[in-house]
Amino acid sequence: MFSKIARFARLRQSSPTSSTRGALYRQQLKNKGLGIADIHYSPSNLPMKNYDYIIIGAGIGGLTTGALLAQAGKKIAIFEQHYLPGGYGHTFKHKGFSFCPGWHYVYDCGKQQRVFNVLKKLGIEKQVTFEQLDPNGFDRVVFNEIDYKIGKGFAKEHTRLTKMFPTYDKQLKKYFYILDKIHQQMYDLPLGFTFWAVLKNPLRYSYIIKYRHWTLQKLFDYFTFPQKLQCILAGQGSIFFLPPQKLSLLVQAGGVGSYNAGAYYPTQGFEMVVQNLLDKITSQNNCAAHFSTEIVKMNLDHKHKKVISVETKQGKIYTADKFIFNGDPQLSMDLIGKKYFPRKFQKKLSYQYSTGALSVFIGMQGLDLKKYIGQENIFYYSDGDINSIYEQHFAPGIPEKLHFFCNAPSLRSDNLCPPGCHQLVVIAPCNYEYFADLKSKDKALYDQAKEKYADKMIAVLEEKLIPDLKSHIILKIIGSPTTSEHFLSAPKGNCYSTPLDPANVNFNRLNYKSPWQNMFYIGAGSSLPGFATIMHFSALLYEKLTGDKAYD
Repeated sequence: MFSKIARFARLRQSSPTSSTRGALYRQQLKNKGLGIADIHYSPSNLPMKNYDYIIIGAGIGGLTTGALLAQAGKKIAIFEQHYLPGGYGHTFKHKGFSFCPGWHYVYDCGKQQRVFNVLKKLGIEKQVTFEQLDPNGFDRVVFNEIDYKIGKGFAKEHTRLTKMFPTYDKQLKKYFYILDKIHQQMYDLPLGFTFWAVLKNPLRYSYIIKYRHWTLQKLFDYFTFPQKLQCILAGQGSIFFLPPQKLSLLVQAGGVGSYNAGAYYPTQGFEMVVQNLLDKITSQNNCAAHFSTEIVKMNLDHKHKKVISVETKQGKIYTADKFIFNGDPQLSMDLIGKKYFPRKFQKKLSYQYSTGALSVFIGMQGLDLKKYIGQENIFYYSDGDINSIYEQHFAPGIPEKLHFFCNAPSLRSDNLCPPGCHQLVVIAPCNYEYFADLKSKDKALYDQAKEKYADKMIAVLEEKLIPDLKSHIILKIIGSPTTSEHFLSAPKGNCYSTPLDPANVNFNRLNYKSPWQNMFYIGAGSSLPGFATIMHFSALLYEKLTGDKAYD
């Protein structure tokens, strides 16, 4: 879906002096009217010799860690196989529309919160700003006769829901209390925490210890919540692409608990976030960023148990003192060789992948979208039996009953569309094998399946929420899990690396440490997914590597 802008991928910039690099870089982007990664930035005056750090992958973890290290005076080289930086948070453009596939709204972006404090450390908190979404309702759950907006504050939600379900007052109060305690304790977890580190502090992490094996459904059943109430409470959790009977309660509490303090969207869109982080790297002396540059091998010094270099698909070799892997952790075994990983570590990397998604990016003209929806995220279900609907989405084919997540970024930021236009992003979990099999056998059938799936969701939007939507659509781009696999090196098009169930969210989960003393992991597969969560763990990794405080 991004091929329309691929012609910009290999443009190069000759290397200016270090003092003017950042300004010239930004000016060239402005002159050409391009996005940040339409330009392949790789200074020619930097020999392929020893860097302090080589970072593989320019997702939010690689960019945040790289920006902090570069500002601290470290020599950084960051490599990205895609021609756009940002990972799932990249921005692609077509016909004046700017779309971000993976980030829809974020948390911890208010003043003195985690994202703000990292940006402040980097000195870009004034360039990268965020707008808080309506605290009275930034999430909207729609199914059957229910149309419920979820806002900021567990106490307020408890009061509102008690009016709808008066016999569950005490249970609801306890439910929100449990979520809040789990969230607080997860927020407090150190980088690279282990089971024993948590057990040494049983009071500090009591709720994590108690509920680590629980699913969201188990808590619903414990309180005997009726199906309608379950559907409302599970609504926000659908961003994790698992039904209540499979979703880890820790993940639900971590996500919902974070949004309890407010939801945010960047003032100028997510491209500005990525651009400023990348610029902190490329504007520093002896730092470089390489796009459309795939790393195909990592070489070891077996005697000293260290990584010594990386090799690109173009046949170039780069060396460094330390290496940071910001990709799916299983891919590191392909680059190094599975046989070199200790069996215990191989077991950690033997996880199945989380589900992929069908993503529909819609451009509209001449429609007053504000008459029908606002800035909220819409979680739609054909009915209240969420677990059953998910099973249909996970099975091959196009589900009879639908669940999807929808929002209008153009109602949150003014610079994402041409004048008089709006955009919608609609996303549904889907079966990777179904689309991969079609694509390998018959590209026409693959395209037809994508269209049918997308049109079914658009028809529901038109019927339930946005009348006359179809007649105003001027652009429709559809991506399947195979799209994410191709452009983002996401195996099977997965959205979150591992499934976010109790079997994968536990004390045996991979953390930042690798089997080699100078190689470290960062990203959704090693910490937990989420824009703010990965930025936070990136800051903690920076502190671990340098001894410098990223923030209090």
